[in-house]
Amino acid sequence: MRICIFSRHMTQHRDHYYPVPALLARDFVQMGHQVVALTTQLADGASGLFNEEGSDIHYLSGTRADVADQTFWRKSAEIFDEIHSKSPFDLVLGRGNSVYGFLSFSRFSGQVPVICHEGTYPDLPHKLHRTNKIFRQLLFRPTLVLSSLFRWKYRHCLTRADRTVCNSPALANALSNISCSSRPRTVFIPYGFNLVPYNQALSRVAKQVPPRLVFVGRLAWDKGVIAIIEILARLHHRDVVLDVIGPGSVKVVRRIRKRAAQLGVQDRVHLVGPIHNTKLPDSLAGAFALLLPSTHAEGLNKSIMEAMSARLPVITYDIPGMDALVKQGETGWRVPVYDIGAAAVAIDQLLDHPDLAERMGNAGQSLIQDYFSPSRVRMLWNLLFDEITTEKGQSISLK
Repeated sequence: MRICIFSRHMTQHRDHYYPVPALLARDFVQMGHQVVALTTQLADGASGLFNEEGSDIHYLSGTRADVADQTFWRKSAEIFDEIHSKSPFDLVLGRGNSVYGFLSFSRFSGQVPVICHEGTYPDLPHKLHRTNKIFRQLLFRPTLVLSSLFRWKYRHCLTRADRTVCNSPALANALSNISCSSRPRTVFIPYGFNLVPYNQALSRVAKQVPPRLVFVGRLAWDKGVIAIIEILARLHHRDVVLDVIGPGSVKVVRRIRKRAAQLGVQDRVHLVGPIHNTKLPDSLAGAFALLLPSTHAEGLNKSIMEAMSARLPVITYDIPGMDALVKQGETGWRVPVYDIGAAAVAIDQLLDHPDLAERMGNAGQSLIQDYFSPSRVRMLWNLLFDEITTEKGQSISLK
């Protein structure tokens, strides 16, 4: 199968992690498909055709780096038509509103099946989740529809697509309700996750003393970067150290340091900075838990998958999407949003009962192995490809 991916960014745009479209491109190539990606030019203005991990990536000149806008939509549709005329594609895939250009400006729109891929819970319904349960149930669908009115290009992509693939069941359920008229046809397919690098790292490192708590993610307010400092200060176990892994602005880093000093834990907070994906298994190995008090509208959080692969229990806030990974009392705890005390109690409990922490860590890795293995995820994708192309009346030999 020949697949064209539309994306505002690929690997060369982000030097510290794989963007999801790049991960999908790599996986599709490993499945035996041919992949071409259309993306924006690089920050330094570089453009052109590159081959990355078996995919042909077109960085389009004249576009703005990492921005899906009118210029990118028209340019990507133009280049798609040019390539498709010479060597036809069997499928188009886009994330967010990246595929809007194909749907609106390509002369082949409506002829080639389209899949949208989504990984972020809608913002307004996400905020609604923190309200009274009965109130939330009454307003859930109206709020989804209202939020989509302000993002009509995004809604246009979802409702025109043959399928919208979501990375969590909660997100698939939410997006299926995003329109009053033509509802998106959603399906849940998670990310595939390779445990081998994590098991190799674990074989090299034992549990560390003093106990090491880790945070992995963007250093942003809605990711809980101040909450992690306050939770650390609340722990009864005063020897715990906290590794803060991820990129952040000077302003946020300064605020983290200031809050740590105010609470007297500055010597126990290590601001590690961004770490490349390939080095993350070694950074997680030997820690005792992941702390991620995020209020961000998550989908299927990759940092949690990485931590569970390293056999770490996870403590996070109870927000939509987290229940796909953090099984209450089994692989970690989802505590009420903003409940600093409950998060601290959960961590102290793990420290008081190492056998419980070990059971949770093993359960987390088993969950990743059973439900998020690359082989299972590839099977789900190929089944979806087969289903969509059959609907379109196309005869395509899937590998």
